[in-house]
Parts: sequence; C-alpha cells; structure tokens
Amino acid sequence: MSKKNVIANFIKKYKNLSVVAKAALWFTFATFLQKGISFITVPIFTRIMTTEQYGLYSAYMSLVNVFTILCGLEFHTCIYINNLAKIEDEKEKDRLAVSLINLSFIITTVWLVIYIAAKEFWNKTFGVPSSMMYLMFLEAYFVPVVNLWSTKQRYNYKYKVLVLWSVLHVVLNATIGIVLVLLSDVEHQAAARVLSIALVQATFGFILVVSYSRKAGMFFNTSWWGKAMKLHLPLLPHSLSLTVLSSADRLMINNMVGATETALYGVAYSASMVINLIKLSVVNALTPWIYECVKNQKFDSLKKRSNMVIILVMMMSFTFILFAPELMLFVGGKEYYSAIYVVPPVAASVFFTFLYNLFSTVEFYYEKTKEIMYASVAAAILNIVLNVICIQKFGYVAAAYTTLICYMMLSFAHYVFMKSAVKANIGDVEVFDMKFICAMACVVLVSSVLFSILYNHTVVRYVLILMLLVTMFIKRKDLVGILKKT
Repeated sequence: MSKKNVIANFIKKYKNLSVVAKAALWFTFATFLQKGISFITVPIFTRIMTTEQYGLYSAYMSLVNVFTILCGLEFHTCIYINNLAKIEDEKEKDRLAVSLINLSFIITTVWLVIYIAAKEFWNKTFGVPSSMMYLMFLEAYFVPVVNLWSTKQRYNYKYKVLVLWSVLHVVLNATIGIVLVLLSDVEHQAAARVLSIALVQATFGFILVVSYSRKAGMFFNTSWWGKAMKLHLPLLPHSLSLTVLSSADRLMINNMVGATETALYGVAYSASMVINLIKLSVVNALTPWIYECVKNQKFDSLKKRSNMVIILVMMMSFTFILFAPELMLFVGGKEYYSAIYVVPPVAASVFFTFLYNLFSTVEFYYEKTKEIMYASVAAAILNIVLNVICIQKFGYVAAAYTTLICYMMLSFAHYVFMKSAVKANIGDVEVFDMKFICAMACVVLVSSVLFSILYNHTVVRYVLILMLLVTMFIKRKDLVGILKKT
C-alpha cells in the first residue's frame, strides 16, 4: 500500500470517528503534548539551574499542589461537572462558575492572611522564601478558574480550543521560564522559574474571570456556596491525602536531608512521571464511559477495555524501569545519575495509581465519598510515618519505596470499598478482571526489583532486553490475539 493510500485511509477512519472518540483522542494528545514538552524542558532547567535551586523549585511544586487544593477545594471535580449535566440554561452554568470562582477567591484570601500573620514561621516550615510564597498565592487564585474552564471544554467535547490552550500554555511557560532563569542571579533561579508559571497562569485566569462574569451578567454570586462547601469539604481530606502521597516525599527530603537530594529525587520523579501523563489522559477519557458501563451494567465491555488500558500502563511502567539509567543521563546528566534507583519504584507507583483511579471511579458513581476519604487519609498517614522512619535511615531513595507501598495499600483499600459498594447496589458482581490485574501488578513489581539489581550490569541488562524484544517479536501474533480478546 502506498503512503498516499495509508494517509487517505487514516483520514477516512478519523472522520468516521464519533465526537466522543475524537474528543478522547485529542484530550489524550493535549495532555501528552503538555506534559511531554514539560518533560523535555527538564534537562534544560537542570543544566541552567544549580542543584540547590532546582531542589527548591521541586519543593515549591510539591507545596503548590497542596495549596491549590486548599484554596480551590477542587470544585471542578464534583459540583461543577455534575451540574453541567443537570443545568440546561447556559447562563446559569456561567453563574455557577462565577459563584465557585468567587468562593475560591475568598478562601485563598483567608489563607493569604493566615500566611502573612506568621510569615517567618511558614517560610521556615516549608523551606520556601517569601517571594516564592507570594507567587504561589498568585497562582492559587487562578488555578481553580482554569480548572473550571478545562472541565467545561472536556464536557462539551471542545477539544480544539483545549488543545490550542494546552500548547500555548506549556510553550509560554517553558520559554518565559528559560529566559527569566538565564537573566536571574544564582540565588533567585528558583523564584524566576516560579514567576514564569505564575504569570502565565494568572494572565489566562484573569481573562477567564472577565469572560465568565460577562456571560453570567454578574461579577459576584453566592448562590452556590452552601452546596459547594457541603459537597467538597468532606472530600478535602481525600484530595489532600493524595497530594501528600505524591508530594510529601520531596518536602520531607528537603527538610530532613537537603535541597541537593531533593533535586536528585525531583528529577528522577519527574522523569518517571511521564508515564503518569498517559495515565491521566486515559483516566479523563475513560471516566464518563465507566459511569455509563456501571449505570447500564455492561461489565463485560468494561473488563475488556480496562484490560487493554492496564496492559498499556503496565508496558509504559516496564519500559521506564528498563531504561532508567539512559533516562536519567538524558534528563539530568551525570550530576543526577545516582538517582536512577528512584525510577523503578516511582514508575511502579504510577501503575497502582491507575488501579485505584479505576476502582475509585466506581466508588464516586455510588457516592461513597467517606470510604474514599478513609482510604486516602490512611495511605497519606502511613506515607508520612514511613518517610520519617526510612528517609533518615536509608536516604532519599527510600521515599520512592514508601510511596510505592502506600499506593499498593491504597489500591487494595479502594478495591475492597468498591466491591462493597457494588455488592450493596447490584449484588456480588466482579466489575474488573481482578485475576488479570493481579498478574500485571506482579509483572511490574518483579521487574522493578530485578532491573534495579541489573543497573550496574549493563551488558546483562541489554542482553535481557534484547531477549525480551526478540520473544515479543516472535510471539507478536499471539500478543495481538490476546489484546483482541481483552
């Protein structure tokens, strides 16, 4: 078949896709592109910033994740998306957005006052200077606005505008960041990098605030505050706990060991999180479909599709574990090479985060928010306790393994609660193929341990990789058959 025929056939298949399928495809592409460009710029920043300044920036990124949840309460994840489906009047949807924006602004201002009242204490506690803390609050004001807008674009399948924004956002973020870091002195490189992020976020967020206000015909609205707080305050421990699981390790390494070790861990963590971008894209695309499958009890279809995605996430985790030494040389250079042993447990953690996302989606459908909170809080507390014990005793690499243990526990807990919710509503039904999931989990865990041992034996590792590739090529028809069956 000629190249022209291949291209024509591809275009024809694409045009025949449904709007939902096209949207899922482009949303995945947008997330991949956004995170991919961010990943590509990591080697640039690790080379133009000192390890201490990059470590400070890494600690800041962990902190801002927590504060954006405290300030915005993640209104886009529950009250907003649920009411986009229930409200028919477009103007009322905009009034809902304005109401939630106003509430998040007030909450952020309260936290800002609390910070200013004891500025020195908070700076010492977080290990972040005042300049970066103020930039964090500037970012926290507008992150909820952007999240509301992005959620609406996904809900309405407006993938073109979201892809355009994703590309523009990441390009401006990276370009301005590189320029500001190069222009700043060594002591303010981290602040310069943070400034670029805050400026882009605040500019776009301000434009959205004006747009929502004009469409709603009002700048201030309190009508949704009560319901928003009632729905989202119980979910706050859950959201914070998940953030603690993904961020506390860097903050604790920064305080217990040092900024240099935080930089080493942060670069390895960033490298491994490339897998996470695919996982996030897939989860965002699958969530509405999972809701429909559970609603209509199409569990056979759910098992087949989820198995295919599990194979994809498992293979991504496996690939990053295999090539961790080469990955770290590319991302950070020889200066960061010692952090290769962080990659396997973090890459394996991504697999288990995908599993708990699958299980918790079903829990959200049945509105089992208390159970979700219990599992997340328990995992976060366990993570902090294990970090306190293990980081000082075994070094910063231990934080990656404590995180993996906690995500495994979280996945199991969510499975138990999901099973209970399903049984209470429709009977003793197996929603997902648990035998298959357990088998894939074992592959990920065994490979993370095996290849960590082989990192110092490059020839042996390459021979094993070659053997695996040859086996996959020989058995390619069987593998394709398995994928088709799943």
